[in-house]
Amino acid sequence: MSEKTIQRDIDGIRHFLETSKTNQYLEYVRRSNVYKLEADSQDFLQSEEILAMTKILIESRAFPKEDMEQLLLKLIDLAPTEDKVLIRKLLLNEQHLYVDLQHKKSLFYIIWDLAKAVHLKRSVKMEYTKELAMEVGVRTIQPVGLIFSDYYFYLLAYSSNDDLDLPKIYRIDRITNYKVLDEQFKIPYRDRFQEGEFRKRIQFMHAGELMTIQFRYKGPSPQAVLDRLPTARVVKEESGSLIYEAEVFGRGVKMWLFSQGESVEVLKPLELREEMKRSVSTMLVSYVLEDYVRGD
Repeated sequence: MSEKTIQRDIDGIRHFLETSKTNQYLEYVRRSNVYKLEADSQDFLQSEEILAMTKILIESRAFPKEDMEQLLLKLIDLAPTEDKVLIRKLLLNEQHLYVDLQHKKSLFYIIWDLAKAVHLKRSVKMEYTKELAMEVGVRTIQPVGLIFSDYYFYLLAYSSNDDLDLPKIYRIDRITNYKVLDEQFKIPYRDRFQEGEFRKRIQFMHAGELMTIQFRYKGPSPQAVLDRLPTARVVKEESGSLIYEAEVFGRGVKMWLFSQGESVEVLKPLELREEMKRSVSTMLVSYVLEDYVRGD
């Protein structure tokens, strides 16, 4: 093949890349005497971004190992050839030690089907099994949102038979069978469900009434409070502590409050404060009783 033919082919490739608007171009690397296909970085994932995304995926444990492996392979394949080997090496140990969640279900298809049902406002008839329930429940729901939180995907939906202000929460892996119906439902725009606002106020996916809590924090990381409770704000500073106020749904916030141990004291509402005190007393009795039985 003549040099003239090669140059004509290269010009043809360049013309194609320019007219196809792929944001890719041929660059001549003089040192190696080769042409290299390059791309504008802003339109393609960079190696450092791919590594960060794969790390997040692995930590989420959102999918069975086989599905996770396929996702990681597809993401890594987007990296430049010279970086693929390094990314694989950096992830090798975590991939090898990856542990499936107990349900071991592939969820891609049901997530997609339910997402379309949310978008098209179509009712869904489903069979759903609660964790400790002996029987499968059949219900027709009006799906309004999908959320991922702490290992699991959740469907947020109103029940056709209930008159509730807030949607119920269903773990998607517990849906054993489903059918998207032709029946459409309507929700006024002003009453539309907003996943982002819901997520700010929900803890550990425990729903309930919206309430404002106030608590004293004496821990080492005020920033961690704001990261966990996006609606929180400091309303008062005291010597060695901060008083926070936050809007939350339900009692899921109790799990986080207890995880902070002695660093947190609930101040308001009084009902929640008393509930925390009862829980602490019950735990104390359990520890004291166990020590008594063992003769400590």
